[in-house]
Amino acid sequence: MPPSPSPHDAVPDFIVERFADHSIEELRNIASYAETLDQSADVPDYIVRAFAIQDDETRTVVAIYADELAGFLEASEPAANEDESDGRDDDRGPGRMGGVFFG
Repeated sequence: MPPSPSPHDAVPDFIVERFADHSIEELRNIASYAETLDQSADVPDYIVRAFAIQDDETRTVVAIYADELAGFLEASEPAANEDESDGRDDDRGPGRMGGVFFG
């Protein structure tokens, strides 16, 4: 698994801390909003307020970090899903008869 992305020094600490609370889709929306500042985007109010006072460079590095973090979380999901069992008993290994009765 690749290491977790590190934010650029220009990304404000409070944004880095709050990104841990967002889903992959929310992080992608934030990255898109940082690039376009489209008022119809579905992003948290703190992002709208923060970006209103940030320069273009800071918004760009926030967008990059949000996108990289979303990609990291996406890459981590399959590994987490592989560890979960779906509840079926598919153990047909040695010592299991699989429903066959030998009399």
